[in-house]
This record gives sequence, structure tokens and C-alpha cells, in this order.
Amino acid sequence: MHKPIDDEPVWSITCFFINKHFRRLGISVAMLKGVIEIARRQGIKIIEAYPTIPTTETIPDTFAWIGLYKSFERAGFEVVDRTSKSRPMVRYYVSS
Repeated sequence: MHKPIDDEPVWSITCFFINKHFRRLGISVAMLKGVIEIARRQGIKIIEAYPTIPTTETIPDTFAWIGLYKSFERAGFEVVDRTSKSRPMVRYYVSS
């Protein structure tokens, strides 16, 4: 579990569900970009998440529900805390 790194208000993305027939098609990146746009319209300044960095080529679905780091990276999120080696805290700073 990550502890807050500051007192800034954030929207947190805690999980994803993508049907197994539609995985590896870029849907999670598209979902993240959609969240960014909704946050922008709502006046949200920071989106935060805690994705996993796989340590093997494939990981069980039970470990992927929190999202994969590469998807967040592709959507423009940046690492803001590496307390956990396999689950960094990432943020997207929404511009107006």
C-alpha cells in the first residue's frame, strides 16, 4: 500500500477490467486517455495510480487488474514514488 506523498487532492485509478478476448489491443491506454479527458473537463488536476511492473513475460490475470505500468507510461503518466519496486506510484498532471 502506498502512503500519500503530499497533500494534493487526486483521482485514483485502482483497477481495470478488460475481457480476456480484448486484451493486448491497447484498450487500457485508450481508457486512460478517456479518464484524462474526463478529469480535464471536471477540473481535476492530478490522476494517480499504482500499476504493476511484471517481473516475467506473462503474469496471472489476478496481478494485472491494477493495470500494467507500460499502459500508464504510454498514456503519459510519470513515476512519482518507487517505494515498491514492482508497483510504482504514477501520476498524470492534467493541464487546463
